[in-house]
Amino acid sequence: MGSKKTIFTLNLNGYAPEITDLTYPLIEAYARKIGAGIHTITERKFPEWPLTYEKLQIFELAQQMKNDWNIYIDSDTLVHPDTPDLTAMLPRDTVGHFWSDFAPVRWRSDRFFQRDGRNIGSGNWLAVASDLCVDLWRPLDDLTPKEAVANIFPTVAEQRSAVVERSHLIDDYVLSRNIAKFGLKFKRIKELFDEAGFEKGGYFFYHHYLFNTAQKVAELKKAIRTWGIYEIMGYDFERTPVDVAEGITGWMSRPELEWLYEKAKGMKDVVAIGNFMGRSTYTLCAATGNGGGPTMGMVYAVDPFVFSGDWKNYVNPSLGLQEGDDFSGEFLKNVGHFPNLVTIKKKSVDAADDPVIPGKVEMVFIDGDHGKEAFLADLETWAPRTTKLLCGHDFTDPMYPGVKEALYEFYGKDRVKQGPDSIWYIQ
Repeated sequence: MGSKKTIFTLNLNGYAPEITDLTYPLIEAYARKIGAGIHTITERKFPEWPLTYEKLQIFELAQQMKNDWNIYIDSDTLVHPDTPDLTAMLPRDTVGHFWSDFAPVRWRSDRFFQRDGRNIGSGNWLAVASDLCVDLWRPLDDLTPKEAVANIFPTVAEQRSAVVERSHLIDDYVLSRNIAKFGLKFKRIKELFDEAGFEKGGYFFYHHYLFNTAQKVAELKKAIRTWGIYEIMGYDFERTPVDVAEGITGWMSRPELEWLYEKAKGMKDVVAIGNFMGRSTYTLCAATGNGGGPTMGMVYAVDPFVFSGDWKNYVNPSLGLQEGDDFSGEFLKNVGHFPNLVTIKKKSVDAADDPVIPGKVEMVFIDGDHGKEAFLADLETWAPRTTKLLCGHDFTDPMYPGVKEALYEFYGKDRVKQGPDSIWYIQ
């Protein structure tokens, strides 16, 4: 028979449903994944104490339930679906928080902190402990609420947030003190990920306690989009243009698409060289159209739309494209509905003479032929016609060294700037 695990969370007075609608589906999915039950603390047991002190109900609840493992997760925390079972990574004689602070910064020291000497400051939005270490959540029996709160000193960042006040940190203080008082072994969960080879262990969680509710909702949605779990988790909040663009076959990352969207906002005219299925094109059209302000900008998508060249080796075979195939039909399925899109089925240099494109354009995005000579030809053709922003893709891709070589040769190393991931630009 497997160990009994319970995930606890705190939700008093119907806490922010606009937040829990985003976080609870992921916490529930994580519970199913690791075979844990869920217990939400909804009623007060310590009315004389600040609200967050109610987390200490876990001390008795865990023993009544006869849990082998107890996991506490704040209600405003996102848990990535790939998160491993933390109870399989943490020794039973050790408690874990995702991270910890330097205790003397936030708490007045007493004999327990001084004797312990480790200066562990709990950040218990995520806390894990087995039945051997349930004292982590033991309520105070030697301090009054007033005395305990007087030992708390919020950091400058916490004070400036206008969200966190001294009493709000009572749970962090008590758990920090219990770790010291009972000499509990302690491990940062982020370090467990690092030791296991997860270089981006922090990616498994999203939590920020210094935001107000509206800011939290915005950032939680952003994290959900970044994680790419919008569809698989069945979220129904409004999708952004970048969300939609990510669903189109292509190679640009989300940070790159977000950068492109922000830069294209308000541009009167944009030339996009190399469009494939429309991943970047969608972003440009949305930014210059609906997202770009009161006036609509035009996007001129320049591409022969013929499946050929070295890049074809990196296309998913499931698309069924063969050498010489015209893929403009698939491109138009993805972006043809934009009223501000003009499609020009020509190579970049040939399109320069097309009368539909203005003599001067505000922005040019180059993601076409990445060979050095072809790329130089694109720069020579379009750089003189660009009035605000010249940019492109694959600046750092080792498969296409010609991009960086051509840029440095044409502009000099100092003028070329790097955006997120593999974006380059000349302002």
